[in-house]
Amino acid sequence: MKMFKNPLRFISVILCPLLILSLSAQLSSAAEIPARFEFRGAGYGHGVGMSQIGAYGQALEGKLGTEIVSHYYPGTTIEAVDDSQFVRVNIADKVATVGFSIEAVSGAPAPMLVYAGDLAPEVPATSAPVAEISVGGELIFSALSGTLISSLLDSQSKMSTTLPNERSWTLRWSGTPTYPGEINIVKMRQGSVVRKYKYGQIQVKFIPPVSPAIQGTIIATTTLRIHSEYLRGIGEVSSSWPSAALEAQVITARSFALSKANTFRKSCDCNLYSSIQDQNFVGYSKESEPVYGQKWVDAISATEPEPGKGLAVLYKGKVVATYYASSTGGITQDVAEVWGTPIPYLVPVPDPWSLNPALNPSFSAWTRQVTQADFAKAFGLPDVIRYEITARTKAGGVKAILATSSGGVNAELTGEKFRSLLKLPSTWISRSVNRVSAPSADAMSVTVARSLSSKVKSAVLVNFEQDPASALVGIAYGNKFQLPVLHVSKKDVGPESAKELARRKITSVVLIGRSNLLPTKSAIAKRKLTQIRYDGKDEIEVSEKVLKNFPGDPLILIASESERMIEEAARLVASNRPIVWSKDYQSSANLSGMLEERAATGIFYAQAPEFSFPTRIVITRSAVNSLIASSWQSPVLFADESQSEVEKVRELIKAFTNIASITVVDKELSLTPYRNLS
Repeated sequence: MKMFKNPLRFISVILCPLLILSLSAQLSSAAEIPARFEFRGAGYGHGVGMSQIGAYGQALEGKLGTEIVSHYYPGTTIEAVDDSQFVRVNIADKVATVGFSIEAVSGAPAPMLVYAGDLAPEVPATSAPVAEISVGGELIFSALSGTLISSLLDSQSKMSTTLPNERSWTLRWSGTPTYPGEINIVKMRQGSVVRKYKYGQIQVKFIPPVSPAIQGTIIATTTLRIHSEYLRGIGEVSSSWPSAALEAQVITARSFALSKANTFRKSCDCNLYSSIQDQNFVGYSKESEPVYGQKWVDAISATEPEPGKGLAVLYKGKVVATYYASSTGGITQDVAEVWGTPIPYLVPVPDPWSLNPALNPSFSAWTRQVTQADFAKAFGLPDVIRYEITARTKAGGVKAILATSSGGVNAELTGEKFRSLLKLPSTWISRSVNRVSAPSADAMSVTVARSLSSKVKSAVLVNFEQDPASALVGIAYGNKFQLPVLHVSKKDVGPESAKELARRKITSVVLIGRSNLLPTKSAIAKRKLTQIRYDGKDEIEVSEKVLKNFPGDPLILIASESERMIEEAARLVASNRPIVWSKDYQSSANLSGMLEERAATGIFYAQAPEFSFPTRIVITRSAVNSLIASSWQSPVLFADESQSEVEKVRELIKAFTNIASITVVDKELSLTPYRNLS
């Protein structure tokens, strides 16, 4: 549906039923290099699966833990399953040194036992321990000169004793199945960071260097049962949260661990990392938290309906990987749009709680500054003058983002890679409100061309100002073959377009338009350009010549209604069809012959589909600029004194929450009304 029409200006505003891709651009008419870029957004994390803030908000509303989980994983069931399996958790990954000591929780302390080799969990050792570590002593492992140095620091003498040369060790302590007795805990030290572990056993393994110049590294893991041990150390959310939110976290954490229990990763010597790469496992410090530690333990117990079993998320009878994140931009992500593989239960669902400042004060809205150096480094470019969000997910996150250097080189990153490299909280980046103040049709055509086309050695040349009907044919041609569309007058190539041709090292051009409104063959030849000309006495003859070299079922426009047709230029170009002009609704013999030859019927403009992939909202007061902007295949609104277009922008944003940018093509229009909408 067209929002409005102005007989003096070309306007195209179409609402579409499907919006998957959108663009966000920082555009400039001059190649000025910004010192920094500002990003505004919402949410924290990848946004796939359960939102932890959403779980918190729903719990406050009275939802049960199982109801919360079911909301975020549609199509699944929650059932009691055996969760007594062991998992091996990486607690120190490829470090140079790590130390272990013992501490009593209750009763008298007992020494920690150190065994050579990698012992199976809960299986009695068949040989005596190599060493015993008493309270106050420390066992230190260091990777030096391609060897694992294992040394015991005595608590009394403070003397160090080197243990035999082994590549793997197992540590066991009192209060565990293979070492009955008073409850002790092991403390692991890496620099100034100390972690405590109560359950299972710890393995230390040396990873030899791949070259003599490297020292080698150490991996430390703990092996423990999911049911009664691993879950107690999950430090993903605050234990002070409502019980239902904690229970939802337990169910998802259990399901995630179970889904990984049978997959061993050699790279980490583990099933699971103890970091947010998998799940944040903090060991004994979680259940020993003052005041609220027991509340976390109670939440685990509440999800254990019978001994040895716990509630988990199943899809078609199988426990599934329940990915989750801190918060979202209001809707969870479709996993296929983030990591590439579709999963039926990891699809977008509403998550309004993440946008509530009372629930999510730090990430319901955020702002980050990124320096020019960091931005350029992320894309592997010498500098960046602008960026464009070239694709958005259904949930509104950035799916792909394109950066352009001052030299016109483009580089693209996925949304997740972009977030990771620039350390942004999420891919939910708010729509930008940007200005393009191109002083002429020539400059405007270069701005649009730079944002769309990259490594090509040909270009389309049209006369936007004097021959808009033929220019529309040229835009459709350029769109189909991914060629930049630049401006010419009847005398020569525009000065800015000429610079762009030189910058791109263009060697050939396609001229489309009325013969008397295009530069002469000699004028183009003087620029040492190979030329193809589709010209004629009027737009009908021009378009029929183009059609002969443009495959596909054409879109037929009526010459007597050209003003009306051109008003909808962006929608027509977005149809991705050849555009051909006809005198009236009866095809000429020439056109009928071409249609018959390609076994096509053609469709008239009224039958053209709505936008499939609108990119942004364009605001302008210029008829010519609105035509040039149709290459963006996005709604174009005309600004008037009453600012009626502001309400139309509001309607579009409401209908399509993932529209990424508002581009104002005018040097004087205020950006404030649109920023207020953004």
